[in-house]
Amino acid sequence: MDWQRPHLLFLIFPVIAALAWAARRSLHPMSPRRKQILLGLRCGLATLLILALASPAWVQRSRRQSVVFVLDHSQSLGERGWQRVGEAFREIDNKLGPTVETGVVLAARESLLVAAPRPGMRVDLDRIPRPPDPSGTNLAKGVSLAAAVFPAGSSRHIVLISDGEETEGSLEEAAREAAVQGIRLHTLPLAGDLKSDVRLIRLSPSQPSISEGATVALEVAVQSSFTGKGILRLFENGIEVERQDLTVEAGALTMHRFQRSPEKRNIYHYRAVLEGFGPQDALVENNEALAVVDVRGQPLMLYVEGETGEARFLVDAMAKEGIRLDARSASGIPAQALEIAGYDAIIFSGVPAREIGEARMTAIRDYVEKLGGGFLMIGGPNSFGAGGYYRTPVEEMLPVKLRGQDHEEHQGSALALVIDRSGSMAGTKLELTKSAAIATAQLLDDEDYIAVYAFDSSAHPVLPITRVSGAGDVIGQLTGLSSGGGTNAFPAMVMARQALTSVKSKVKHMIVLTDGQTAGQGYTTLANECQAEGITISTVAIGSGAQISLLQAIAAAGGGKSYVTMDPSAITRIFTEDTLMHTGRLIREEPFQPRLAEDHPMLRNWKVEAAPPLLGYVRTNPKPGAQIPLLTESGDPLLAHWRFGAGKVTAFSSDCKSRWAALWVNGWEGYSRLWAQILRETARPPQNRNLDLRLEPEGNELHLKVDLLADAGNRLNNAEVEAEVYFVPANSLGAGLRNLATIRLEQEGPGAYEASFRPDEPGVYLVRARHGASQVSAGHVHEPAAEVSTGQAVREVLEQAARLTGGQALKTASDPLELGGSGVSRHVDLWPHLLTAFFALFLLDILVRRWENALGLFEFATGRTITPPSQGSAARR
Repeated sequence: MDWQRPHLLFLIFPVIAALAWAARRSLHPMSPRRKQILLGLRCGLATLLILALASPAWVQRSRRQSVVFVLDHSQSLGERGWQRVGEAFREIDNKLGPTVETGVVLAARESLLVAAPRPGMRVDLDRIPRPPDPSGTNLAKGVSLAAAVFPAGSSRHIVLISDGEETEGSLEEAAREAAVQGIRLHTLPLAGDLKSDVRLIRLSPSQPSISEGATVALEVAVQSSFTGKGILRLFENGIEVERQDLTVEAGALTMHRFQRSPEKRNIYHYRAVLEGFGPQDALVENNEALAVVDVRGQPLMLYVEGETGEARFLVDAMAKEGIRLDARSASGIPAQALEIAGYDAIIFSGVPAREIGEARMTAIRDYVEKLGGGFLMIGGPNSFGAGGYYRTPVEEMLPVKLRGQDHEEHQGSALALVIDRSGSMAGTKLELTKSAAIATAQLLDDEDYIAVYAFDSSAHPVLPITRVSGAGDVIGQLTGLSSGGGTNAFPAMVMARQALTSVKSKVKHMIVLTDGQTAGQGYTTLANECQAEGITISTVAIGSGAQISLLQAIAAAGGGKSYVTMDPSAITRIFTEDTLMHTGRLIREEPFQPRLAEDHPMLRNWKVEAAPPLLGYVRTNPKPGAQIPLLTESGDPLLAHWRFGAGKVTAFSSDCKSRWAALWVNGWEGYSRLWAQILRETARPPQNRNLDLRLEPEGNELHLKVDLLADAGNRLNNAEVEAEVYFVPANSLGAGLRNLATIRLEQEGPGAYEASFRPDEPGVYLVRARHGASQVSAGHVHEPAAEVSTGQAVREVLEQAARLTGGQALKTASDPLELGGSGVSRHVDLWPHLLTAFFALFLLDILVRRWENALGLFEFATGRTITPPSQGSAARR
């Protein structure tokens, strides 16, 4: 018998004594016999209740025996090794006998429960599912899963059959936990055949962070099971920077060192790759390694300029202010979030959204929202709504809306879409064109007009010109549009012209889209006539098969724009950009004087009356909550600013070059100072000198260590320091940042704060620590050991795990497996039975106390009268 709260048993006698004392003093008019019965019942009730509260349990000795096999099914064993594991499992299982409850768990990078322990269980290893990821080995997960599936009241034994090669986790730690739970771990070392393999063990930088221009050594360790020659390549931020011939020897560790001197501040990620070893290299999965180096220095910003020849104005001005701009075209924007993270701010100037792409815009939004970066959009004919940023990730973070709605000036627009539906447009291209037409209709106001015409060898009216009442009509009409036939756009363009001339609108525009060589003649003549009638024409060519020269001539004659794209997914962006450009009245090209609306640090010591006029801007509307320090003379936002997530975003609707800011760039002394203040206020704060972050791996943990200073000579104590952890997978370094956790660091010493977390997936972990407005970032590469087929088992690891739990380190499958079980006990809780007895006695207690009521109910139910014994005796006398 076992008691959870045995001290409660001492209450039994005092409670019984109290009940007896209360019964003696009771004045209830019942017979002494009933009082004695009632006292006995109440003493029993009190005793049962106290016994139940003490939680007794009956301890039963059990000889049940349970065994869970953990079978290694990782790549390091290979097919032949797995066959040996299966043979050993069947041999041991057959010797256990039918009374032993057995189960099976497969272990690789992840573990899989094949069967929970049960008597007489038989598993056909040829038919069981494979682990989801055999590219690694985490024996600790397999042992932990096995420990969780044992039935109660039986001896618990785990038989681990493996080569002992771990790429993740710690079998020793799992064995210690199993020992605490009373589980015995038995091990049997088995290995697969030796495979010829060369693997890259690690890529280690000499320092995790350096200053600009300093040299970092990148040490590469290579191990091989054969002698041969190959190539070792080094990539820096995705670009190959060095290549080295490499000779490896069987069984030897080959070391090679690269020297790199990064000149610009950024987060540099390096990747080393082994190639050229031919079919001897059986496991190519272990031929790569990653490293991250944080290069620190002066403020560095990425400047993306649509007109590369105009970039010099801002670059030269900022160089005088100590701000470096890395000027690039849209094609030079880094595709990976890791490269973007190294900049303090990103500047877009006159670059259309279609040249950037959805993936890069999403990465930039994550950079601002999650990593605290800055973003500045500067105006121009290809910026804001005129640049096609409507409904993009960039518009989401801007402090202004891109549709310049102005109902007082609205005089109506009419838009006709002329769409190629020939056979070459079948599939994705036609479906994307339909979506683009729907998105374009949503840009128009209800009083505007829209028409859609399709063409193959002839013209097909899809939606006659009608007022816009949402996208419903367009969706319904476009649903049945299919491909087929030749290509002749002329009849459809004639229909579109007739439709546009039939309505009264100030703005009339036509968009023609095709991917082929169109038949017919007189296109430029038709375009000239349209422009004379106030109808502008833009053209869109999809793919290299389109008649690009003709389409460009049509757009030039029609006063519109000509677009060429090889990517059908850009159609929607082109349609919305062109529609907003020609029907949205977004661009104002006329001189105006900036007007100060509110004070802001960006405008410190800036006198608005001293600034020359600007010559144009892109119309926008402010979003709620945005700061608008500068306005145009029409009241439209010129300079807008707000916080987006952890970062800051600024919008300047005019430009910074010779088109609209010609009077600013030519001799105005305030040009460089104003832009320096705008950029510094927008950019991410520099790495704080009083806040330092180090990432130190130790075992399976990554330790975050922050040193915090109050000033140059004193440490800051009792501060709140937090760290946000972001992750990019190793197999998808161009993917967006994934927010994993926000960790609070605890003070461990004077000005020293620490925390830790366990990286699970291979890849790059970016950590941003912050205290108040100060923040600092660092990166860490988590690269679990790769699988390797050595043909030998790591016996030391397996034997140590068995010793820790008191299990056996089997040499072969024929060795006898000793299972305990006689000492296993099972606890059966008795308190439910005691409570059942308590409620039964409670009913008897009620019956005794209400005996007269019970008799009355009986007489009423049966119609019989029961005479008490005392009354019957009196009648006989």
